[in-house]
This record gives sequence, structure tokens and C-alpha cells, in this order.
Amino acid sequence: MRQLPFRIATVILLTSILVIRLGCNREADKRVLESNRWLEMLKVLPANQNTLMAVYMNDLAKLKEKIQQYPQLELKYAITFGHPLIGSRGYDEEEWKQTLAFTLEDVEQSVYAGATRISSKPTFRTYEAVHCAFDTSELENTMKTGPLNEALQTVTYKGIQFYSWGNDNEINPLWRSRVRPLGQGYRLALIDNFLYWVSWTDGMEEIIDCHENNIDSLANNEEYQLLAQKLEHLDVVTAFFSSESQSRDSLAEWRKQTPHYFNDEDGQRFLIATQNTVLLEPYQALATGAGIDGHGYYLAIALLSSDGDVASKNATLLGQRIDQLRSVWRGSKWADSIESMEIHSEGRFTVAKIYGPIVEYWDSFDKWNGNYEPLLASK
Repeated sequence: MRQLPFRIATVILLTSILVIRLGCNREADKRVLESNRWLEMLKVLPANQNTLMAVYMNDLAKLKEKIQQYPQLELKYAITFGHPLIGSRGYDEEEWKQTLAFTLEDVEQSVYAGATRISSKPTFRTYEAVHCAFDTSELENTMKTGPLNEALQTVTYKGIQFYSWGNDNEINPLWRSRVRPLGQGYRLALIDNFLYWVSWTDGMEEIIDCHENNIDSLANNEEYQLLAQKLEHLDVVTAFFSSESQSRDSLAEWRKQTPHYFNDEDGQRFLIATQNTVLLEPYQALATGAGIDGHGYYLAIALLSSDGDVASKNATLLGQRIDQLRSVWRGSKWADSIESMEIHSEGRFTVAKIYGPIVEYWDSFDKWNGNYEPLLASK
């Protein structure tokens, strides 16, 4: 009986420690989930099977700041993701102004989601958005006086107005331009200074439902929340997020669906990189990006694993893959494109910061997007 007070005291002490730790963990989780610029951009698009495969983001305002901060660095690498809305199809400033009421110089941030360019059953249902300091009246005037104004319809969904041309995914050869290279009509909406551009009505309604918090955005994904925080620490100016598997089995299945994607030589390098070499341990999601600091341009990689042991193993394995593999498309060793690198683990994360020309490959880890490199392939 004399031990009872000691036992009670011990229980109280352990309970107090547990409460303190839980409180600390909650505070840590709260800090992790604090909003940042990547989460703010992830908020603008709905979370679904297509967007979770691949989402690309450019923080062009941050890029301009970095270039001004480090004027000694030559701008010699192409590090932004040139999705169609910001001119990868032959940008013409006057046409963009007349058709969309903005120019590339106006864009502060851009978001693109949906990896569908080379799939066996192509679909053009991608989501695009740009953030600019838009003048609402100027945009309205542009819509009513610009190209295809005779086909324009103004639609209201849940109190939010958007513009619409033609039927869903309708292709009209007479509508072709640099803005509409296939002749699609598209739907356009301006919400909180983000201009949205999609080719089907349900897609625009999803965007509005996402804005109204009726459905989840990409920012509601817990893995993406953690990845966004990690990329913020890595101080990148562009970002790619994906929760799609990079396992050798999924890559082998993808190759069956895209038999003409590689020529024989490229295909052999792909086979080596995904079957006949050391592979990463399976991880849950990934984010990559391009950054600039006083040392130069760098590729940032963040792999989110199930636990710290896997993350630690992948830090070693990623270094081995970089040393052993060649680029599928160029044939040269990855190591030849690297000036310096640091790879380590931080809790559940494998984190890499790699300087040199490899920075241009920050957007090459989406197998449906035309320039896939299996550097991050796993077992």
C-alpha cells in the first residue's frame, strides 16, 4: 500500500508528459499546415484523379525577385512550366491581350493540372489558371469585343459568372488561333484575380464548387500540405506535385500503353532505369521544383514516405541512382549535369537540393507529359 502514492504520482507524471507532448505535436502540426504560397495555389483547383496525377505551378513574381536578388547569375536555364495559357504554343502578346485581357508580363502566378498529352486515349480536360491584377470591366469588354464574341455565352453557376464558347470540347477549325490552336471554345472565369481556362462546363463548375468549399481542393490533400511546407523551406520558384505511383510495375504498364513513346535506344535506357538497377523504396507522394540562390540554380526534390526509415534509405538510394543512371532522352549521365548536391532525410522526407543544368528537369517526373525521366522510380 505504501507504493500506491508513488504509482499514482507516476501515472500523473506520465499523463502530464503525454498531454504536453500531444500539445506540442498539435502545435507542430499546426505550424506544418500553415498556409504558404504553394498551398494558396493548390487551393484554386479541385482535387480529383486527374489533378492529383500532376499539378504544375509557377511563381513568376518570386522568380523576378530572385533574378533581381542575384544579378550576378546568368539566366541560362528554362525553369518555368510553359503551359498553354501562358504561351507555350507560340505566344503573341497582342493576341493574348485581345483575347484574354492579359499578357505574360502581367502574370504573377500560374497553375496547370491534368497530365493527358500522350495518353493512349487523349483528353484535353486540363485545368489552367493565372493570377494577375485584373480589371473586371476590362475583362468584360475584352470578352464582348474580342475574337469569337459572336459565339459568346454568359453563364451563371451558384452565383458566379463565367464565359462560354461552343459545346464541351467542341473543335471548330475556323476558331483556331494561338490561343485556341485546336479550335476549342473553352470556358473562362475570373475569381479572386485568378483567371480560369478549361474546355468543358463540368470542369468550370468543379472550380466554382472548389472555390465555394463544396468540394475538396488540392490543398485539402494531407500529403500535399506537407509537401507544400517542405517546398516552401526549399525556397523554389516553380513546383510539381504528384501522388501517382512511380513504381516499376506501374511504369511497365504505362509502357504497354505507349509503345511508340521511345525509340529503341531511349527505350533501352528506360528499361535499365526502371528494371535493371537499384530502385527507390516505395514512397507516397513527391514534389519537385526549381530554385535560385547565391550558389546558382538548383533542382529541389521532396519525397514523402510512410516513415523515417524509408526516407533515410531513399536518401542513399537516390544518390546511387544519380551516380548510375543516364538521362533517357539525352543519353548522358545524370552526374554530368550536376555541379553539387546534398541529399538527406528529414523525418518522413527524402530531400535533395541539386545544383547545375539538371534544374531544367524539375518538371520531368510526370510520365504523361511528354518528357518523362524515371530518375525517381521505385520498387
